[in-house]
Amino acid sequence: MSVFDTIRIAASGLTAERLRMDIAASNLANAQTTRSQKDAGQPYQEQAVVFQARQMGPGEGAQGVSAIAIVNPARPNVRSYDPGNADADAQGFVTYPNVDVSAEMTDIMGAARSYQVNATVAQAAKQQALDALDLGKA
Repeated sequence: MSVFDTIRIAASGLTAERLRMDIAASNLANAQTTRSQKDAGQPYQEQAVVFQARQMGPGEGAQGVSAIAIVNPARPNVRSYDPGNADADAQGFVTYPNVDVSAEMTDIMGAARSYQVNATVAQAAKQQALDALDLGKA
């Protein structure tokens, strides 16, 4: 595996983790959204990213990652009795998205740590290539 394969693998991880953080942040931002414009007035639908390994170079071990889909987990919404809310139905219930705030925060922290590790790997591979060029000068 070449230095460039290593950088490509780390870059695929950076891209994947950024998407993972973006989706989790969107879920957190919309955790209390009872009407979304996208879904014709329905509550926000939680999203999740599906990743798949993909070949990044000619070698067998050069596998990176890519997002293949953004899905809506099949979790039921939460109904809460609040007859004074403008979004309440005829029985006085308001439907909220079933976003698990602690799980989303955990996902963001894990994605941030993975992003940091991938950035470190890319930086180390770059430094290795520069050191090899310096050896060639001597």
